[in-house]
Amino acid sequence: MKNKRIIVGQIMHESSALAKNLTEVENFKRTLIWYESDDVFTLSKIGMKDYLTGIIDRSLELEFDVKPCFCTFASPSGIISKDCFAELFHQFFDHIPDNQPIDGFCLALHGAGVSEEFPDVEGTVAEHIRKLYGKDIPIIMTLDPHANITDKMVEHIDLLVPSKLYPHTDTYETGKFAAELMDRMLKGEIHPKMYVKKIPLLIPITKGCTAESPMKDVMEKCEHVAAQKDILYCVFDHGFPYSNIAECGASIVTIYENDAETAISMTDQVAKYVVENKNLFLSDLLSVPEGLDLAEQTLASQGGPIIMNESSDNPGAGTPGDGTYLLAELLERNIPHSCIGAIVDPETVQAAVATGVGNTIDAMIGGKTDQMHGSPVEVKNAYVKAICDGKYTLKSPMTFGQPVNFGTTVRLRKGNVDIIVSSNPFQIMDDGIFLLLGINVKECSIVGVKSAQHFKAYFEKLASCIISVDPPGISTGHLEILPLDKISRPVLPFDEITF
Repeated sequence: MKNKRIIVGQIMHESSALAKNLTEVENFKRTLIWYESDDVFTLSKIGMKDYLTGIIDRSLELEFDVKPCFCTFASPSGIISKDCFAELFHQFFDHIPDNQPIDGFCLALHGAGVSEEFPDVEGTVAEHIRKLYGKDIPIIMTLDPHANITDKMVEHIDLLVPSKLYPHTDTYETGKFAAELMDRMLKGEIHPKMYVKKIPLLIPITKGCTAESPMKDVMEKCEHVAAQKDILYCVFDHGFPYSNIAECGASIVTIYENDAETAISMTDQVAKYVVENKNLFLSDLLSVPEGLDLAEQTLASQGGPIIMNESSDNPGAGTPGDGTYLLAELLERNIPHSCIGAIVDPETVQAAVATGVGNTIDAMIGGKTDQMHGSPVEVKNAYVKAICDGKYTLKSPMTFGQPVNFGTTVRLRKGNVDIIVSSNPFQIMDDGIFLLLGINVKECSIVGVKSAQHFKAYFEKLASCIISVDPPGISTGHLEILPLDKISRPVLPFDEITF
């Protein structure tokens, strides 16, 4: 019998409707992940570990005839422009082989992709697959746990497989599991069904870490469901409120065989637990002054390095990355051996490059994108310590081996504070950009980073402690201050609901 032919591919984008600028093709290409047809195999060859390489590697082990169509990723940013989505759409479908039988689609998409035309990128892609290839061809799609699972996705996709962990250190394993489900389905070993329980609850990224309560508790309840006979998978999907679409919200996805009654009943019980404990998902982070007060006390008692993350200006959730609240306070306190990165400010980078290493510049750093993330910080006689191209590959368990491109990046020093200023936004996931510029974070007292949770996958093992702060910004945990005007109401925590 011939090997089953499956199409694999990826369009990965987490879209923030609150970001000032649209996402264009350039946003995707600057990440260095834009592969067509068989070139997609390059990701596995370079050793990258994510959803798609998990799908590909396991599919090849299972002796599928794997046909990649298209793979791209852009760092989270504003909604995708009409022209950009048209290009992504055509790249995806134009590279599906013509005149060859196809047995299934095993895809890696995000679940919070939004374009100017379509509030549901993933559902739109799946709908078109159905239009072209019919209702019977199996479609399995891995999702980020921040997916906003829509009715269109449920209608057109046989199995949705969100990963479980945040930080997302299980993406490769999730991709492998999706390939195994496809294999068992095509062999007729299983005939799985999917139950998606939507929960009218908005969860800020500040409360999403699955190593901490309340997420840890919910995840354990889902694992209990998954341990039951005939249940193949159960996962709590957080949703992504910053997309600001009607169907934003949390969900529970359960994949099962045969016993629908048990699967539905147990899933609904987990959903009931989540709603009853809705107040546990309210953000409770410190302000910047409070965080630095605690950091100085901790330094005096146990030393560093202390990692301070600025959750509200997290480029991993589509923010500009040029927020200045933590930067300004660090400069004011001038704590020895402190650093922060990366502040996105191409203008300051260009000035530093023009001046050259070993010289000083006067600069207004950050705060140039909008009025929410702080004002530009005036820095006089900042010493230009180092310049790099901002390119390396991630060492974090979170998408290990992924190419990173901060663009031309500089290290400025003012007093006791080292400031990393980049050209492109990308959240800090490991210490790679620090090392490129000669900073060993293990020798620092305080390390300020722009990230909400993903940095923990790498930094938790080397940090004396982690202190999270939440000044104003479009990825703040305080959802009530954001203009989330398109989300269907009523919804928790804004409204009282009967569930």
